Amino acid sequence: MRGTGMTLRDEDRLRIVTLEGAGNFRDFGGYRTQGGRRVATGRLYRANRLSHLTPRDIAALDARGITTIFDLRSVREREADPTAWTGEHLTAHSWPPGHKRRLVDMARDYPQTAAGARALMLDFYGELPLTLGHAFGAIITRIAAGAVPCVIHCSAGKDRTGMAAALVLAALGVPRETILDDYAMTDRIVASADDMARSIFTGRRGGERAQGTMQSEFPEEMIAVMLSARPEFLESAFAGIERAHGGLDEYLEAIGVTDAMRENLTRLLLEPPLSPLSETA
Repeated sequence: MRGTGMTLRDEDRLRIVTLEGAGNFRDFGGYRTQGGRRVATGRLYRANRLSHLTPRDIAALDARGITTIFDLRSVREREADPTAWTGEHLTAHSWPPGHKRRLVDMARDYPQTAAGARALMLDFYGELPLTLGHAFGAIITRIAAGAVPCVIHCSAGKDRTGMAAALVLAALGVPRETILDDYAMTDRIVASADDMARSIFTGRRGGERAQGTMQSEFPEEMIAVMLSARPEFLESAFAGIERAHGGLDEYLEAIGVTDAMRENLTRLLLEPPLSPLSETA
């Protein structure tokens, strides 16, 4: 199913890595920063689960030189869907969950309507930077230390991955509007109800079982909102950061990202500034 029926743009297609076994694998570099520099491409990738990658997929990803996998899934998710991509050249990192409550448990306490799902997602995202701050800080720290090219992923490649990618881009100085649009690209890609079900119902072996459970527990109008990547969800996350820490800089410091690390991010991930002659050529 498609997230919102939105159409992919030409620039979206340039970012997507077409794979047989992962439908939301894409490059989230290439964006302009507020200072006018561009984030390098081929260094930062984001994705959904990597458990169904084919040998052809793995060969294509190996050719991109990716060295690091940041897996934001829970232990139960990883056990149910082990990553198919391994090798001596790859380093994989994962973290214990920081959520106070799972999304599925939260969902049962909200009105079983589209409006209820919207309220749920706004609240969930408002807490996400705080409950997974330990993982987001570790990801940015490792990237700043040179762990690139890398891929950040979870089950659906939307919520946890979207937040992590947003924070990396924000740390690099990419404008908020651009970050929100990158997040919303998931709605312009064919969204997988199977992946989302596996994310919500961790430990349910088999996509049909997980998806069936989701459809039996929640009405279709609620599921549609939970599957979506609305910019307002990510805006709620940044609002949560403002409430808890006063601003992005203070939040990054709180999760262990120092000024020196941000300087390293700039050095590693931003292309050299264009000369005046290049800009007018």
